[in-house]
Amino acid sequence: MATYRRRNTTTYSTYGSVAYAPVYEGNTVRAPRREEELRRPPAPRPKQREQVHRHVRARVEVRPVGAVAPFAVIGFLAVAIFAAMLVTSYAQLTVANDEMVSLRRELSDLQSENVTLSAQYEKVFDLATIQEAVGDTMIRPTNDQVVYIDLSAPDTVTVYHDKGGDPGLRDLLNGVHEVLDGIIEYFR
Repeated sequence: MATYRRRNTTTYSTYGSVAYAPVYEGNTVRAPRREEELRRPPAPRPKQREQVHRHVRARVEVRPVGAVAPFAVIGFLAVAIFAAMLVTSYAQLTVANDEMVSLRRELSDLQSENVTLSAQYEKVFDLATIQEAVGDTMIRPTNDQVVYIDLSAPDTVTVYHDKGGDPGLRDLLNGVHEVLDGIIEYFR
């Protein structure tokens, strides 16, 4: 590519400040230079229509609906039953905690009442006062008047009524009955 080298064609006829501004010609319109005349503006391109591409939607293949698995149904039922049992056990725990708080309150009341009654009992049954009231007629019991109870033998219980049937099945049915009763009681 050829390098463009500008040639200085302007001659200066004056010295001073005008000498440094050679293109200044006052109020006149500047004539185009030869380089500008040779360079033509590009010709406008004819407008081309953009090609419109149609969007082709992909065909979706759908699986046929399958049958519901019986193990899935059993699993969902088991989860639902366990969730219901969990809710009832939390309800029973809440009731038991409430009863425990009320029983502790009742225990503290009974203990304070016991202290008060024990003090009154000690006042009433003072042996010196009783001895003065009775006099010499009060004597200690003799050995033939004292009776001892022997509780060293273990306790035994015999159940005579047996309903028959399988005890494991009966216990299972009783357990299911208790769970259902708990669920029904929770929603009342």
